[in-house]
Amino acid sequence: MNWGRNFRLSVQALSRARVRTLLSASSMMIGIAAVTLLFGVGAGAEKAYQAALETMGKNLLSVGAQRKPGNALRGSSQRYQTLTLADWHVINDELDSVERAAPIAMNSFALRYGGKSVNMTVIGTSPEFQVTNNQLLKEGRFIDEFDLRKVSRVAVIGSQVAFELFQGVSALGERLLVGGAPFTVIGVLEEKGADITGSPQDNRILVPVTTALQRLLAVDYIDRIFVQAVSKAMIGSAMGELQELLRSRHSLTATSADDFTIRDQAALLSTLDKTDKSLSRFLTGIAALTLGLASVGLMAVSLLAVRERQGEIGLRLALGALPRQVLAQFLSEAVIIALLGATAGLLVGVFGIIVGAWLLGWQLALTGMSVLYTFLISLLLSLLFGAYPALRAARLDPIIALRGA
Repeated sequence: MNWGRNFRLSVQALSRARVRTLLSASSMMIGIAAVTLLFGVGAGAEKAYQAALETMGKNLLSVGAQRKPGNALRGSSQRYQTLTLADWHVINDELDSVERAAPIAMNSFALRYGGKSVNMTVIGTSPEFQVTNNQLLKEGRFIDEFDLRKVSRVAVIGSQVAFELFQGVSALGERLLVGGAPFTVIGVLEEKGADITGSPQDNRILVPVTTALQRLLAVDYIDRIFVQAVSKAMIGSAMGELQELLRSRHSLTATSADDFTIRDQAALLSTLDKTDKSLSRFLTGIAALTLGLASVGLMAVSLLAVRERQGEIGLRLALGALPRQVLAQFLSEAVIIALLGATAGLLVGVFGIIVGAWLLGWQLALTGMSVLYTFLISLLLSLLFGAYPALRAARLDPIIALRGA
């Protein structure tokens, strides 16, 4: 079989019916563009998932103060104030399943420097926070044990704080006002972006937890404790030990509910990932529907072409063309239309990914595998939905075909 000759005949036939070819390729283009965007969403979600894993600490648990039942009509509630620095010390020093723990006491304060004023989140914490929450220093040093013991007025600032207050000038050694109290900048953090819940992490200022409690917040309780388990396998044991320890320390009876919560950060991340996958499945359904309609359109156009070209087919068969040659020609036409649509759809999809990622800030990405899958899908669909019209053309009786021409 002369495949080159069949290809030339297919191209000539398609060029004679340009409008029909364009419409058929356009329907395939829309379906392939939807599939490309779907791959972009999936790759972007995976990229975001990996980025979140890198920014958060490994084997991390979050122990937080539980909310009290509030006024149901107002929808308000307050948190228990039973988590203390003493709880943190016991967790950090006595639990075998815990590698390290970091306390958190936080609130929003006005920061002032050189006539500039911004509202930022101030977090009182300990040296362990640098490891538990993967805090990387751009310059300077982190909070140390000496700062905690001396209740030092020192601060480590996020990249956004450094930019807004110091405008690119080194902040080390500078004194800024936190809620009216002077603090000396000892370190600047690397940019981290948003955390797994979408909250920004670069608009924070870290101070010794003892300083935060005594000089800023004037309270004797903390908001939460980040706990890093010894290993992933020990997370379950750590959660059990934490619950037992805190219930005992808070003098809770067997019938009392916990006044604290324990959350596995990895489980939260997994939940968010499942949400992304649910969205991906929804988009998969839309893309499959679009491709299905495009494939039906391709088959309908091919059947129409067979009907309109009965005379041509009958003449070829009468002149000695074999049915398999006619079959190959019409299959070639279906493949060409599908590949044209796939190429155009891929370009449209890539443009959509670029626009979505650049202008709209969506999490989208393009991979080489998605390009390969796009063309494989279009090729498979062209063979599946082009086979029936091609078989009808190959099985035409030459005499009947010539009479119906």
